[in-house]
Amino acid sequence: MTTRPLAVDADARDLAAAEHLVHRMDEVLGAGQAEEAYVISTHVVREPTGRFVAVLDWPGGPAVEELTALLAEQLPQAYVTPDSPAIDEAAARSAGRLARYPGRTRIETVTTVAAVEADSAVDTVEGLAGIALDPGDTLDLTGFARPVWREGRCVLLVQRSVAGLVPFEVRHQIPCCSDH
Repeated sequence: MTTRPLAVDADARDLAAAEHLVHRMDEVLGAGQAEEAYVISTHVVREPTGRFVAVLDWPGGPAVEELTALLAEQLPQAYVTPDSPAIDEAAARSAGRLARYPGRTRIETVTTVAAVEADSAVDTVEGLAGIALDPGDTLDLTGFARPVWREGRCVLLVQRSVAGLVPFEVRHQIPCCSDH
């Protein structure tokens, strides 16, 4: 049984690369059958260079040694370790964004604040810029919802858009200053 998380460092320099790493990990771990059983969060690590590291936490999953060997074999470009500052952040639920978590597939649709909080690992949905939310408010999380660890809780940040309430983080990021 897995008793401690693992960090997977594939030198992901942006969110797209971090998402690609998570998808590769899903493939290795057999996502279709087990995806709701594990949590993968991505964390910014600044030393020796800035990058994203994925942290896998799978209580009740395969033994740590088995997972380490599997990930190292199937992701040869990655460094797999049970010791990383990213693991400490995930354990403390102080930082990181969740890419895989229980209930994710159920909430990545048009849903409500109350349903997100009841049907997934998300503890609370929070509106940015002082947006007050009611339990019945409709959220369009179609295909993408990435909550964050903050102060010991799993928080999904949402914002207003032309279409209504949507996640703060969108699937396709536009780099700053991309138009000049």
